[in-house]
Amino acid sequence: MAYLRTLANGHFRADVRMKGIVKNKTFSSQLLAQAWADQIEHSIKTIPNLDQAQLLALSEAEIDGMGGEELFKQLGFDLFAIRCRWLSKSAYIRMRNPIAPPKNTFLK
Repeated sequence: MAYLRTLANGHFRADVRMKGIVKNKTFSSQLLAQAWADQIEHSIKTIPNLDQAQLLALSEAEIDGMGGEELFKQLGFDLFAIRCRWLSKSAYIRMRNPIAPPKNTFLK
């Protein structure tokens, strides 16, 4: 559950504390603050349930929309390491099973 409070300048601060993660941000309206807090809480709940294929499929925009790479790291997911592992594995597979180049029928 997020904590929203009004600041002296009329802005609103949203504080989210879940699973040892603390995030906060200031907004010009209470509606924006609540929407952000709800989105962060949802991400904290759903990110741990993603499998490796789903993590690899996330675009940079989707990662940012879910709270950013920092939130993933706080939840124990190093996206850079996951992507490097996948790339090195796919490079190894390509090395072991190279695609034969097409035969050139013009040169004999």
